[in-house]
Amino acid sequence: MADTLLVERGDAQAEVEVRIVDTDVHPVPRHPDELRAYVPEPWRSRRWSDQVFDAIGSPLYEAPNKAQRLDSWSPDGAPPCADPDFTEKQVFGDAGVDIAMLIPLTVRPMANPEHEAAVCAATNAWLEDTWLSKYNRHGRYYGGIRVCSHDTALACREIEKWAGHPRFNHVMLNPYTDTPMGQSRFYPIYELATRLDLPVVLHVNRSPGMRLLTPVGFSSYFFEHHSLYSLMYASHLASMVFEGVFEKFPTLRIVLIEGGFSWVVPLAWRLDRHWEHLGKEVPEVRCRPSEYIHRHVRLSTQPIEEPPEPRDLARLWSWMDPGHYLMFATDYPHWDFDAPEQVRRFPEAAQRRILAENAIEWYKLPRTRKAMGPGGRP
Repeated sequence: MADTLLVERGDAQAEVEVRIVDTDVHPVPRHPDELRAYVPEPWRSRRWSDQVFDAIGSPLYEAPNKAQRLDSWSPDGAPPCADPDFTEKQVFGDAGVDIAMLIPLTVRPMANPEHEAAVCAATNAWLEDTWLSKYNRHGRYYGGIRVCSHDTALACREIEKWAGHPRFNHVMLNPYTDTPMGQSRFYPIYELATRLDLPVVLHVNRSPGMRLLTPVGFSSYFFEHHSLYSLMYASHLASMVFEGVFEKFPTLRIVLIEGGFSWVVPLAWRLDRHWEHLGKEVPEVRCRPSEYIHRHVRLSTQPIEEPPEPRDLARLWSWMDPGHYLMFATDYPHWDFDAPEQVRRFPEAAQRRILAENAIEWYKLPRTRKAMGPGGRP
């Protein structure tokens, strides 16, 4: 799958077709001081603790190897996905990825939204200065605008700051909230994102700060918490549908990252059935919930469902069109990394769309990239 197709050659840099887009890669700073340098004043002078900027550890769970791939620590000891050269080797070289969407997990909900917004601002400035600029000579990295989920005005201010930047192509919201994301508090964010033609991406993590990790509280174990990501996404998605979000914002694009995908079909069945009987309660919901999900929502393949019998996964394709809903993700450098070869589990006709086409269309990505030179260098 790592092979590429030469589409242009000449005096200028050759271009190759984009065949694999990874929608979930997690860069981190080498040390908290690297990110701290980008915190705006007056917060920078207050010398917040290293834990505020920790994108790997969790104050709640001690996951084995900090939930990272064993081979993802760079030879010089840098944290996973902190060394750009080593990251390029593992993501572009070993996995054969053409374009990577960068999602730093350096922001967790905080009691004071101004503090959270300051860490968002630092994360965006750091990402732009490093991975989207200095480390992006090949042009294969794109990123999301991290915003505070708990203060709409602060979130919109941060989105407007980076609006029009060619490398920021989505808005990133932390889904650990105290309010379902279909409620009106979030509407200014959705309005601005649609006006700027940016998808809104939700991504989970192990450090929720002040917010609940599941709809009922905190799990005792990391693997228990990790297994329940889909419950939170299902709650937010049902809220978006029945609060009429997709009627109010008919061009809104939502991406649910790292929550699996098999759950969305039975959820849509249930929502459709309830809408048939109880739809008069929500007159602004003018069509079947499954139609809104079909038009407005995409999901990452990772973590891919792995039933004991592979043929059981194949039964899912009679319920949903994977070539329509799914976008490939590795979750590099985390322990449950999925290689592109995992997509071979999907129907052959859908594989091209899952690996690249859906992400190209949803994120408005280019269809070609610069070819790599000897030794995998651009």
